[in-house]
Amino acid sequence: MRKHTLLIIVFIISLNVSAQEVFEFKFFPSVHFGFYNPEDVNTWIENDLSNYYITAGTSDLILNINVGIGFGFRFFNLIEAQPIMEYSFSPKIISGADKTYNFTKFSGGMMANFLAPLSPTKRNSIIIGVGLLYHSMSFEDFSGNSVNPRFQTGVSLNNNKFNPQIILAYDLAKATDDEYENFELDYSSVRIGINLNF
Repeated sequence: MRKHTLLIIVFIISLNVSAQEVFEFKFFPSVHFGFYNPEDVNTWIENDLSNYYITAGTSDLILNINVGIGFGFRFFNLIEAQPIMEYSFSPKIISGADKTYNFTKFSGGMMANFLAPLSPTKRNSIIIGVGLLYHSMSFEDFSGNSVNPRFQTGVSLNNNKFNPQIILAYDLAKATDDEYENFELDYSSVRIGINLNF
């Protein structure tokens, strides 16, 4: 009886180990910084400030901050599907004019990554990924929605445990305003950041 019990325990443990090697589930918060040039938005800000004299700095929006959450469905530490949700904001405070602007974006969609191993153990990998995201953007009285791709590369460290991923991405996010079709909401940016997989 003891022998049978021991064999069953060993069999269950081996199944669990095999399952962990085949499939892993990850949850991650993320923080990314994007660099961009939303031309129509920047022109609107410039025109809005035309009666003010700006002594220092620029009125242009050039940096956006992105915070998000996501899930990773990883197979063999080689292929990964990541449903994600993000909130992006780009605040601008013009102290001399007592003006504040903020260009925001809500995004949701799916990324697919290929993890190219850097060693036979697959502990660390190069990330090559592409995805499709829905964006809802707003600035002042303007708003627009679009579906656009994202392309990314990076490094996935310590794949089997706490797993930070350092990401460099190009995010295409562009839409025309729902009412004023000649006004473009362009959130396309080069992004760098980190996903903290648990």
